[in-house]
Amino acid sequence: MNERQLIKEKKIAGHCNALAEVIIAIRPTYISAELQQKAFIETIIGAAIWYIPKPTDAWTGFISRQAIKSFHPKSDVDKPKFSEEHVYPRKVSARLLLDNLGLNGDLLLNLFTKKYGRFHYITPGENKAAIQYQKSSVFTEPEEVYKQAGIELIQVMREDIKNIKKRDLSTIEQYLNA
Repeated sequence: MNERQLIKEKKIAGHCNALAEVIIAIRPTYISAELQQKAFIETIIGAAIWYIPKPTDAWTGFISRQAIKSFHPKSDVDKPKFSEEHVYPRKVSARLLLDNLGLNGDLLLNLFTKKYGRFHYITPGENKAAIQYQKSSVFTEPEEVYKQAGIELIQVMREDIKNIKKRDLSTIEQYLNA
């Protein structure tokens, strides 16, 4: 690990420690709050999760078929782009963290790097389509969200992501025809 990565990892750990302390401190308020206030607190914690720097390996290696298609040279998408889609919705992650009575900075760091900070690449349109299945009231498992939203995920080798972004025909077709 180089010095820059080490600094980033320390920053992530520091943010996770601070957020764990905030969650522990706000938990009594959360427990006694009404539903609207609980949702608000979950939003605040979810936003904090979003602002923790992403670890080097936060991307799961999965990209939606539609996102790959959008980069195809013959695609009618003029400027394709990926949306980073958290595997676990931030508000769901926040609720689970608020309910975790054993939470501390080290545990939050572990959960963030292994679960709550992980993301797939999908299209902005797919991101919007997934929202209705990510609400706390209906979310069960990440795989269900993508199934219900009709999003097919394809595992892509890390070294191929640059070629996909460059709209390299052979790389893109390799994945679309697999």
